[in-house]
Amino acid sequence: MKVQYFLLLALLPLMAAPALAGPRDDVMSASARCAGITDDRAWLDCYYGAAQPMRAQLGLAPAPASQIARVPAAQNRAAPRPAPQASAAAPARTGMLDGLLGGGTGIVKMASYRFDAHGKFTVTLGNGQVWEQLATDLNTAHWREDPSKYRISVVERYGRIELTVDNDGQIYQVRQAN
Repeated sequence: MKVQYFLLLALLPLMAAPALAGPRDDVMSASARCAGITDDRAWLDCYYGAAQPMRAQLGLAPAPASQIARVPAAQNRAAPRPAPQASAAAPARTGMLDGLLGGGTGIVKMASYRFDAHGKFTVTLGNGQVWEQLATDLNTAHWREDPSKYRISVVERYGRIELTVDNDGQIYQVRQAN
């Protein structure tokens, strides 16, 4: 019984110490503060800006200042931890879509689309990029309207390139054709 009390007393200071948050916790906390933003574009900018601590840890290019500025300040008075800085010796890492569509986060109008015999699409965006749906993608597009009515977003996620169409509800796996 005395041993249990001794262990409890020995561990008590550890329970009172503040937890040290890492970049993931910082990102989750900051992204939660974006929830009150009602405008979709501003919310998305805030969400991308909230990811800055992880981008810094991974040595990625920083998010644009306009996105970082959208993240509301934390309510507590504690000084924020500085974001980890990339090592000067670390090579710059860029994703496949860096420089395309604003790092893969832009929305571009569709210029044209066509379907092959298997129902897989090829789309040409307003900026001239051409994207083909992968043969292994199980989703089927059902577009019938004029291409200019569709707004496309292309992002690289988990090593794959995903194409989404506003109000479509599908995520398509694609590769760049040009």
